[in-house]
Order: sequence, then structure tokens, then C-alpha cells
Amino acid sequence: MKYELIGKNNILEPIETVLRNRGIEDIQSFFNISEKDTIHWSKLRNMDRAVDCLLGHVKKGSKVFVQTDSDPDGYTSAATLIDYLKKAYPTINLVWRLHEGKEHGIILKTIPDDADLVIIPDAGSNQFKEHKTLKEKGIDVIVLDHHDCDRDSEDAIVVNSQLSPEYHNKQFSGVGITYKFCKALDERLNLKMADNYLDLVAIGNIADSQDMRIPETRYYVDKGLKKIKNKLLKALYDKQTFSTKGIVNIKSTEFYINPLMNACIRVGTMEEKTQMMKALLGSDETIYYKRKDIYEPIEVNTARLLGNIKNRQGKLRDKGVELIEEKIEGKNLLQNKLLIVDVTNILDKNLTGLVANKLKDKYKRGTLLVRYNTEKEVVTGSIRGYDKGELKDLKLFLQKLKLFDFVEGHANAAGLQIKPEKLIEANEKINELLKDIETDTSLHDVDFIISSKQLKKQFIKDIHKHQDLWGHQLDEPLLAIKDVEVNRDEIYLNGKTTKTLKFESKGIEYIKFFSSESEWIALKDHGERLVLDVVGKCSVNEWNGETKSQIVIEDYAVTQVKKKQILF
Repeated sequence: MKYELIGKNNILEPIETVLRNRGIEDIQSFFNISEKDTIHWSKLRNMDRAVDCLLGHVKKGSKVFVQTDSDPDGYTSAATLIDYLKKAYPTINLVWRLHEGKEHGIILKTIPDDADLVIIPDAGSNQFKEHKTLKEKGIDVIVLDHHDCDRDSEDAIVVNSQLSPEYHNKQFSGVGITYKFCKALDERLNLKMADNYLDLVAIGNIADSQDMRIPETRYYVDKGLKKIKNKLLKALYDKQTFSTKGIVNIKSTEFYINPLMNACIRVGTMEEKTQMMKALLGSDETIYYKRKDIYEPIEVNTARLLGNIKNRQGKLRDKGVELIEEKIEGKNLLQNKLLIVDVTNILDKNLTGLVANKLKDKYKRGTLLVRYNTEKEVVTGSIRGYDKGELKDLKLFLQKLKLFDFVEGHANAAGLQIKPEKLIEANEKINELLKDIETDTSLHDVDFIISSKQLKKQFIKDIHKHQDLWGHQLDEPLLAIKDVEVNRDEIYLNGKTTKTLKFESKGIEYIKFFSSESEWIALKDHGERLVLDVVGKCSVNEWNGETKSQIVIEDYAVTQVKKKQILF
């Protein structure tokens, strides 16, 4: 285990230190983000044209087709748009469609022949051929998007923050741009409905890993989470109360709400995905629950359904990991600096990213899972970077090789395409460039290095009380705590199925989730009294009216062994 200090080790101003470490210099402004930090919808290029186009079609009684994109941002974008339009125009002729898999954008053959207007929220900016084909058929296209795009379309009305020089927030997801479209409609129609969808705006931006340091994005996410209105979202937070401890913030949403929606989109049947979309749209349907022999609201039934799908996804993921691990061992793939595995005919395409996540954590290195696309005669796949290693931006590293057709997405979670004959060359070049980088180890960027003797309960509480701050690019603080001493027989392993390692030192509880009996035994086998360096996060556990300061262990190393200390 290795760790490095990010900035100044100022334990007297912990929150200020953490925020500066995340690149925030004007701390007072950050704590006072308000509506003044938002950008008017008119700064988005083509917004007026998009509104004019829609209103013209509504006036003519045209048929409107909305394509939902296949991720939580896509679903929240479509739900916001569809529900707004149906409330503003109860008789609107509108139909919507879900993708069967992880497709993005429009598929021409799935668009109804009698559609007059196609709206694509959270996708479609680059689909120039499709735009042209639809225009030639007399069908208008509106795109509400935030993804990178080189140029504007000549055959569609594209509203995209990346193509809008005056809209300086480039970290506002598809549902954010869709919300701005609804704000523009509010002004035109003299309505006040758009803000009813801020909870969906929050969910989509969190799910799409938008930068939570950006004032406008931060403002809308915080505002949306403070007032959850959507019936399905309410049901999901209710279902996850045990895990979230009733806390509704960015981290609880990221870990316990969005994964349920994502599981349904990735491995759910069309029937299950359709039910989730109907629930997001506020349907008043009831669904029969056989176990209790009752009819219950669709949102309650859907919340339970998504939990079941998540469990199903977990089993499929674990089976995929098992099969791939056999291949890793059989082909000795761990000799490479990055783990590159051909998963053709081994793994469901919809599970690629999830399995790559599991593998990069286990083997502590960047992972590329690829498959041969017979139709295009190329290799495609997903990458997941190990951000606790020395290579902090896997996407950029691969792009610089100039061997891939593309590597697109986030720094450590992206899609790729490469010609088959170039894959071996890429692997050889990767091994050469990374020959001096150590794999199978973690390098933690920590905000503080502090001795066990210095660490105070109040310091932990001061950091923990700011738990609502943390999100993408505003990572939760990490501490490196040196010289934590504990007797071997005071290290405990709790839990029947999921194991938790636990011990106490100087009145502070150290806890490691998802441990194992083998880890517990190996730790205790070091000797009678252990001295450890621990990297972890601050937490406070409340139980029966008592609060206990905790360090949630991310990693640790035994640095010394002593004789057992007995206190009388």
C-alpha cells in the first residue's frame, strides 16, 4: 500500500483543505451557490428554434416521437420531457420508445412511419446521416444533448451545451438540457412547471458523473435532492432507507438509487424497463403483488422489482467474472500491465462495464474487456481505469497511443473501438510505456497524514458532518492514519453473509466492509499486537442514541509487530 499527500496537511482547517485539494479556491462562493449561478436557457444555441418547431407541430396536431436513451440520464431526460408535454398539452399525440439493449440515439427503422417530429433527449448530436434521412422524409428532428460533438447538424435542430459558446457550463447532463428546454417552454407558455422535475435533473446528473464543483450543476442537484417529488424516486428512497440511513444526498443516490435504475436498463426485460418508465412518468396504475394477494401502486411494485433485477444482475456479473478469471489464468494475462481480455461469446454485452469494474478492483490495474464485432469487422469494448493506481486517466493514456479508432467517455470509464490487427501492437506498446509502473498495488491520494495519537474524534465528526458535499470530482476525503495499534484478539469479524472487519484503537472504531474470513485470519496471523497504517474515510455511527467516530477502511498495511499489550 502506498499513499501520497495531495496538498497541505492542514488538520486545523479540514474542510477548507479538502476543497482546495479538489481545485476550489473561492470557498466562500462555493458554500453560497444560489440561483444567481444558473445560466439562462437562451444561452443554449438553437433553443428558440427548437421551441418554435415543437409549438408549430403541437398547433398542427402532429405526431411526436420521443426516443429514450439507454442510461439513467436518458430515462430521466425522456421522463421530464414527456411528462411536461403531456401536462402542458393533455391531448398531444406523443409516443415514446425504449431501446432493447444499450443502444444510443435513434434507429431509423423503429421510428413510426407517421411521425412528424422526432425528439432525442440525451443523445443524437452526431447522427448526421439519420438527420438527413428524416429531413428528406419531411420529418423534423430536435436533439437535446450534452455529449461532445464536432459540429452542428444541417438537417436537425441540435440544442447541445458543447456546441453553445455562451453556455459555459459543459458539465450539465442530458436531463439538464431537457430541463432548460422545459424552462424555455415555461416562458413561452406562461407556465411554471419545469421546476417540478428538478429531482429528475438531480438523479440524471449524478448518474452521468457530472462535475459537482460546477456552480450551476451543483445548485440544481442540491435543490432537486431537497424535494423529491417523483413517485418512483420516493418509493426507491423508501425502499433503500436501511442502506441510506434515511439520508438523501449525492453519495447515497450514487450508491443506492441509480444502480437500481441502471440494472433495469442493462439486464431488465422490455416489460420490466417499460414498467420502470411508466412509474417514472407518474402512472396511476396498480399491479398485482402475488405474495400478499394485493394490488399496489406501480411505483411501489417497481421499487421492489428493481431490487430483484439488481440482485439478478449481481449473479450474472459474478458468473461473468468467474468465466473471465479462468481465461485470465489460462492465458497468463496478468503478465501484461493492463488487463486486456477478449470476452467474445463469454459475456453479455450489457454486463461489460460492470464486470470490468470488478476485475480492475481485484487485480488493481486498468482493464479492457473487448469483443469482436463481426458486422463491422472491428474490436469494441469497455475500459475501466484503476484510479487508485499510478495511471490516473486510462482514457487519455489510450488515446495518446493513436492506435484506437476511438476511446470515448470518462477518464476511467469509456468505450473503445480498434482494428483487430492493432490490438496486439497496442498491448505491446502499453507494456513498454508502463514497464516502470508497479501493478498489483494501490496508490492513494490522501488529504491528511496523521498519527493515531493525533487523530481526534471531533476531527472525524467535523469532516463527516459535511457528507452532503461529496460527489463526482469532489471525492470524499481520504486520511492516512499511521501507527494504529491493536491486539490480535481484539480484531473481530462480524456478519453471516457479508463480513465486516472491526477493531478499536484509542476510542476510534476502524471498520472494513466486504471483508472475509481469510483476510481476518491472515491479519491476525501477523503476531500478537499489530501496528498498522490505515487509509480510510471518516464516518459517525449512531446507535441507540450513542455516536461513535469511525474510520471506514479503504486499505491497510501491517508495518510492525509487537508483544501483546495487557491493560489492568
